[in-house]
Amino acid sequence: MTKAPGLPDGPMRSLYAATLVLAVGRGGWYSCLAVFATRSLGLTPAQFGVCLTAAGVVALVAGGFIGFAADRIGPRRMLIGLVLVQGVASVAYAVARQPWAFALVSCFALTAERTVPAVRIALVAGLTSGETRLRRLSSLRVAGSGGTAVGAALGAGVLYLDREPAYVALLGLYGVAAVASAATLRGVPSVPGLTEEAAGRRALVVRDRPFLLITLLSGVLALNWGMLGSGVPLWIAARTGAPVWTIGVIMVLNTVAIVLFQGRASRGSATVAGAARAAAWCSVPLALSCVLFAATYHRSGPSAVALLLAATVVHAVGELLFVASSWGLAVGLTPQEAHGEYQGVFNSGSALAVVLSPALMTALLIGWGVGGWLVLAGLFLAGGLPVVPVCRWAARHPARTGRQSGAGGRTGAAAA
Repeated sequence: MTKAPGLPDGPMRSLYAATLVLAVGRGGWYSCLAVFATRSLGLTPAQFGVCLTAAGVVALVAGGFIGFAADRIGPRRMLIGLVLVQGVASVAYAVARQPWAFALVSCFALTAERTVPAVRIALVAGLTSGETRLRRLSSLRVAGSGGTAVGAALGAGVLYLDREPAYVALLGLYGVAAVASAATLRGVPSVPGLTEEAAGRRALVVRDRPFLLITLLSGVLALNWGMLGSGVPLWIAARTGAPVWTIGVIMVLNTVAIVLFQGRASRGSATVAGAARAAAWCSVPLALSCVLFAATYHRSGPSAVALLLAATVVHAVGELLFVASSWGLAVGLTPQEAHGEYQGVFNSGSALAVVLSPALMTALLIGWGVGGWLVLAGLFLAGGLPVVPVCRWAARHPARTGRQSGAGGRTGAAAA
């Protein structure tokens, strides 16, 4: 029997399994978080929003420091610690009945949740190379998406019951999933931390201006996640006559696209040059999807649903290319001894997009209507088209001159 493309083998299966299990717990809980916080804990919607926004800012600031530390103690050890923090925080939510307590727990939960992907990439970067690395990252995203879908289905059942004991049981499941994930990660080979001499060096990424610019551009492109997660549901409910169940169909369609096509979309991004082209190209379907979503303004019936689904498919093409490009750029432009540091900072671009997306999407799409969609399309083009020339600049930067790229095994100058 032929092995599925990108399927991890050997000890890497442990990382695949750990990612899947954790995603089930997280997917179930975060589909219920808002309802639990406002109904069971008694927070007002405003308090809930402020607490999560504050926690998101803390997670954004902490990401670079955690990545810096991961290089020194080893990414596997840091990853296990972060997963366990997620588990402890999930249990703590059950007793966080004051706004300050909910905010404190959310700071730990969101910091761990949003830095886990960066540290996981650093671990994969230390264990693999070349196109194998991109295949492994694609497999991990498929595992995470599949686990999240299963968790969301469990969360839907809990929301149907809408009873505090059911929410608490789901929190317990998340905690158990985190512990099981951490235990499974012990089967993943470790990547050694830096030597004492190397660990004493100053941070490299803060002096790598082209990499920081690429991080910013990638953060702009990462708005596509907030667009689908918060912008599109708001738009459908407030500015179209399409049935609200269309939102669920869109989310399922997006998840299926990721599971089926992420590996294929990543094939051309194993080098910095290929990843830069993917970043530039991804901006085109993302911008086009904005135009298609805008065309549903005040539409209803089958025509509105058809346009929404067409826009979702076009958006999925852009998202798949964006994710593949972000892996290739983040890993390919990183010095081999600084994967944790660089991935932590690169991940902060996406984290900032997640923090800003709800307010930005509300202002653009609900406040400005069709004009807001056109502004968002312009943002995607502005985030993607400059990536190729910026990568050429990055290849000449001292951080990569004479070093080998982490993605394709070629120097950045050669690749770009």
